[in-house]
Amino acid sequence: MIEIILYTALLYLIQLTLQSWLRRSAGDISERANKAVHNFRESLPIFLALAILSVYLNIEANTQLAAYWLIVRIAFAVIYISGISLKPASEGSTYEPQPLRGLAWAISIFILIKMGLNLL
Repeated sequence: MIEIILYTALLYLIQLTLQSWLRRSAGDISERANKAVHNFRESLPIFLALAILSVYLNIEANTQLAAYWLIVRIAFAVIYISGISLKPASEGSTYEPQPLRGLAWAISIFILIKMGLNLL
C-alpha cells in the first residue's frame, strides 16, 4: 500500500508539472489539464485517508483496490487531458460531455466507497 501511495503522489506531481507546461500553450488542452488536476485534488484527500487507515488497520483487501483506483485515475487524466471521446457542446452551452471520462470517474468513486466499506 505504501508503494501505491507513493505512486499516487508521483501521479499528482506529474499532473502538476504537465499542467504548468501546458499552461504556456493556449487552447483547450491547457484548460483540460487544469481541470484534471483540480479533479484529482478533490479525490486525493479521501484516497489518502482510506489508504493510510488501511495500512494502520492492516486491511489487505484495500491494497488491490488502491492499485485499481490509481490505474483508473491515470486513465481518467489521460482521457480528460487528451480529449478522448469529447463531444461538442450543445448550442448555447460550454459543457462538452466526455462519456469515457465520466465512466472512469464513476469507477474511481465506486472503488473509494468499497475501500471505505472494507474499513468497517
